[in-house]
Amino acid sequence: MEVMVEQIVMPRWDSHKPSRRSLKPTSKSSGSIPNLAKARGLSKQSEKLFALYLESKELFFRSALATRFEAMLHAKSRPRINKIISLGLGSLGASKDQSRRMKQLAIFMAIASHIQATSERQFQIPLYAQDPSFTKTDEDFLSFLGVQVLRTPEASDLGEAGQMIDEETLIYSPFLTIEAYGRLFAATQKKSEKAQSLERIAPVLIGDDFNALKLKWEKRTAEHRNVESLMRGLKERSYQRRVISGEGFWTESDNPFPMALYWRQLERTLEGAEATAPLKGKL
Repeated sequence: MEVMVEQIVMPRWDSHKPSRRSLKPTSKSSGSIPNLAKARGLSKQSEKLFALYLESKELFFRSALATRFEAMLHAKSRPRINKIISLGLGSLGASKDQSRRMKQLAIFMAIASHIQATSERQFQIPLYAQDPSFTKTDEDFLSFLGVQVLRTPEASDLGEAGQMIDEETLIYSPFLTIEAYGRLFAATQKKSEKAQSLERIAPVLIGDDFNALKLKWEKRTAEHRNVESLMRGLKERSYQRRVISGEGFWTESDNPFPMALYWRQLERTLEGAEATAPLKGKL
């Protein structure tokens, strides 16, 4: 049964100078999200998820991590984004990883809010999420937030997301298998060869910090070699790494994974300009 929910404006990052004050929720903001008080019609499980999500979102907007994200995403050389896809979010239901996954969702939605608020485009940027572990409750809750669920048979398969990634897609992958990353890079390489333009596929990737990830395994292991192969692929595709860090959000019990933003450093069509020179250095 379709549930009609009244919506209110969503807290967002200020579209100008990054500051702690700008990260506080305001009533004059872009984007929308249902108010908890208006959430009648959701299942009890979804209402609990929504309450946890709101807690994570408020915590994020008050953290130094949010300031870091804002500075990165506010760069003048940001490429145009027409869709945002989350891969590997995980089921949001009760588990030992629920806190981390809910915080990962809060980051995903905050990224979307900032991109939408600072985009020159008038249409609502579509949001997608794909994970084989999503339950019916997860799907209903994500739909409630305005996120369309994509299908995949297994964690190492790109599924429907593989057909949707294009030259204006931001990929958010908080926890993706090495096999899936390999297929992601192979898929973008195939599309790039066809388009004769390597920089026109997935210009922004926010996910695992591969420099930190490879340290999980000994140098002689297959896993270590596979991560090094992924790193070489990123370098060949002219991605530049920016470490994502900041206090006040993650806790030790969240067992968070180190994350990084990978940004193509090639000339391309940008928000607010036709082209720009590559960024120099690391943010």
